[in-house]
Amino acid sequence: MNDYYFDTALQSYNQGRHAYSVTLLKQLLGESPEKAVYHGLLAANLLAMGRIHAADYELKLALNLDPTNAFFHLVAARVFLFKGKITAALESCDHSLQLEPNDHNALLLKGELYGRLEKRRLQLSALQAAANIAPDSISIMIAFGEYFLDTGDYRSAKEYAEEALNRDAQDQDANLLMGEIALASDNIEDADYHAKFAIMQNPENRQALNLFAQIKMRKSAVFGLWWKLNNYLSNMSNLSSGLILIIGFLSFNLLSQIALDLGYSTVSFLLSLTWLGLVVYSWVAIPYYHKMLRRELEKFQFNPDY
Repeated sequence: MNDYYFDTALQSYNQGRHAYSVTLLKQLLGESPEKAVYHGLLAANLLAMGRIHAADYELKLALNLDPTNAFFHLVAARVFLFKGKITAALESCDHSLQLEPNDHNALLLKGELYGRLEKRRLQLSALQAAANIAPDSISIMIAFGEYFLDTGDYRSAKEYAEEALNRDAQDQDANLLMGEIALASDNIEDADYHAKFAIMQNPENRQALNLFAQIKMRKSAVFGLWWKLNNYLSNMSNLSSGLILIIGFLSFNLLSQIALDLGYSTVSFLLSLTWLGLVVYSWVAIPYYHKMLRRELEKFQFNPDY
């Protein structure tokens, strides 16, 4: 009976039914609290639900009971990623791969971590290694699509997204990837379709709701410009985007000073006023964006159709 419950809990985890999986695992742990695999899978479910402290607690119990389980170290890497500790996450990934060298999921996560560090060559190398192990994996296709999307190669990103959707048109991550590519390519209608499709499958999918809110922001005549500027800067490195903002600030001040020196005090005043307007515009746009996202979350949370 315990094996049946565990298999059901594992299947539920893979299907994204984390609350149900947690319920089953708690029942199993009530009978067998020393089972490391129960604690490990419970930690993975709790992490997927965003319950980071509970996941961390269960994971420590699992690792104390069985430190040689590769899956536990992979979950540990995701916990570190959630906490923003990228170096520690990479170490856990490497530990997991030492125990299970052919785990393409560990290589996928390692690629994601390198992406966070903007080490594109190492990211691509990790993805290629994962593809050599599991060439038909939709997750790997999506990871390649995300890589090319992040590097600005929308054409290649779309090819991978289309291949993933051809294999499984219902896949949420593939639909989200296609929606993000469509939005980046100014194809708003397609982006809207894929975002809504993902939300209808899972109204609690924050990534889908975030994409939907971005689409609404993009359609806004008032705040669309802020979204475009923010999206443009976010595709750059922190250094590059910072330099552009500094150059913009210095340019405004320089032009204002030149106009003042030439006797065009009105022009100088208007330039200073324009810069102030851009600052206020950006300051107002950010809370407006978050308000819009909360509104969409509430709409789907209380919609009886979902």
